[in-house]
Amino acid sequence: MNSDERRPGIHRRDFLFRTTSGVALGVAAAVTAAPASAQAAEAAPESGYRETEHVRTAYALARF
Repeated sequence: MNSDERRPGIHRRDFLFRTTSGVALGVAAAVTAAPASAQAAEAAPESGYRETEHVRTAYALARF
């Protein structure tokens, strides 16, 4: 009897192949998504922290 016949399910080589394939796909997705987020950051430079009058008032009241 062969060891492959005794163990049903995913074999070691299949597991390693699927794991490395998943990692490669994850890296590819991250690399292709990075330029899109960089373009979005350039498109909206006005978002983020802005020190407005009510923020200055809050700082003054909190004595920062």
